[in-house]
Amino acid sequence: MIIHANVLITILSYILAIISAIIVGLFLRMPILPERPMRYSFTISIVFPTSVLAIGFTAILFKLGHNGLLVAVVVGVLTAIFAKYFLESLLPKPQTEESS
Repeated sequence: MIIHANVLITILSYILAIISAIIVGLFLRMPILPERPMRYSFTISIVFPTSVLAIGFTAILFKLGHNGLLVAVVVGVLTAIFAKYFLESLLPKPQTEESS
């Protein structure tokens, strides 16, 4: 099986987007994992949704024709900043019901 150069650059770009999002998230003091129990936690963390958003935004830009390693690093940085400061105001936490 032959792997073409474009595929290797794309995979490397996804990895760079994740790594840059993780590094910037650590600098911004975001938690690595959400609170426990994880399935009911809406805490914004590095693993979810920051890394997932970095992959998604990178894929969108690649589909629009903006390829490259520098694009992936910039997307990772911007995604971490977006997740830290703007994501909760855009998608607020759901209201929990008070038990009587």
